[in-house]
Amino acid sequence: MTSFSIVTIVYNDVTHIKETMESVINQSYKNIEYILVDGKSNDGTKEAILELITSCATITLEDQKEDRFYLEATHNTYPTLTFKFLSEKDKGIYDAMNKGIALTTKEWINFMNCGDRFYNLNVIREISKDNIKKYDVIYGDTEIIYNSQNKKIIKKTTNPKYRMPFSHQSVFTKTQIQKLHPFDLSFKICSDNDFFTKIYNNKKVFHKIPIVIASCLSGGISSVSTFRYIYEEYKIGLKYNKFFIFYFIPTLATELLKFIVKKILPNCFLHSIQARYNAK
Repeated sequence: MTSFSIVTIVYNDVTHIKETMESVINQSYKNIEYILVDGKSNDGTKEAILELITSCATITLEDQKEDRFYLEATHNTYPTLTFKFLSEKDKGIYDAMNKGIALTTKEWINFMNCGDRFYNLNVIREISKDNIKKYDVIYGDTEIIYNSQNKKIIKKTTNPKYRMPFSHQSVFTKTQIQKLHPFDLSFKICSDNDFFTKIYNNKKVFHKIPIVIASCLSGGISSVSTFRYIYEEYKIGLKYNKFFIFYFIPTLATELLKFIVKKILPNCFLHSIQARYNAK
């Protein structure tokens, strides 16, 4: 029976954490290790996580120190659905994701961070039906939510030699590969892109399945830090492919145009344009 580790990282987002957690806990496929990594939130997020875990699971291990809280739990009805919850300060998004990687024990890993969710409750069941053992990375499409009126299924077509052709929420990676290559903390925005570009160029096998895997809110960190994002994309591209510059020039022009449009257009028009033309 194929097993999955789902990792959610969060810091001070009590508004969205329950929705993200429920999209994992309520999956129809139950062979899941659910790992939550909190950056020591102070807005009630930690308490909300504990409340939801203890409402459906029995705590099997708890360790509380001044600067660190950790517990493990098993679902009351489905013993193959287990929880690990770590709350402590971290050095940023990718440090928190690396903490999650260190806790994983299942065959496949996915990052469904706070604010994002699985597209429906049968996503993992659909993935488990496929003959996935021969692949190293499995990915699908992503629904981007701009607002309650504007949603768009994004089907990326970028060349994985240069740029990952998926959103990180919509990809499952063999855990043993992820553990061998933790995220590079020198990248603040694009370390996931660095990881996937690296393993693709190391001949790992990528496979797309024809389903929508995740629903994500628009406006992630790569959206709000445009110039840092462009710089890191350029650095990663050259790191793995000397011909990246020929790919990067039109990409740079596109990203700069997006930045200018964001600055001059009202949000209502911007959301409509994003929903129609977004390519990342």
